[in-house]
Amino acid sequence: MKKNKNIKTVDESIINWELYQKIRSERIKRQILSFKIGPLRIKFVFRHKFEKYRSMLDDSSFRNYELGLWFRKSLCVGTKKKGKAAFSKDNLCPEYMIGINLLVAKLWLTVSWNVLEF
Repeated sequence: MKKNKNIKTVDESIINWELYQKIRSERIKRQILSFKIGPLRIKFVFRHKFEKYRSMLDDSSFRNYELGLWFRKSLCVGTKKKGKAAFSKDNLCPEYMIGINLLVAKLWLTVSWNVLEF
């Protein structure tokens, strides 16, 4: 009995998926510059429409052509308290984002102070 080459076993598809995820994460790491100076964290991200190894969620962000500057402030969990107390209101720290949307690319800068990262 001949084996059909088009049919993949479960193990082959898992290996291909893991390889895809590894390649994609390496490509994304090249597009993110991250610096940590004491409690200060700065991240610079550049994404464009023509990059390889994009997920379906990434594709939806480039369907609408946008042009402009934007600013966002959010509150994140701080590093002062641990456990359940970490999620209290007095442990929240601000995170600031400023970005530029171009027609086929997006870039933004994130600055945070004493923010807990996982």
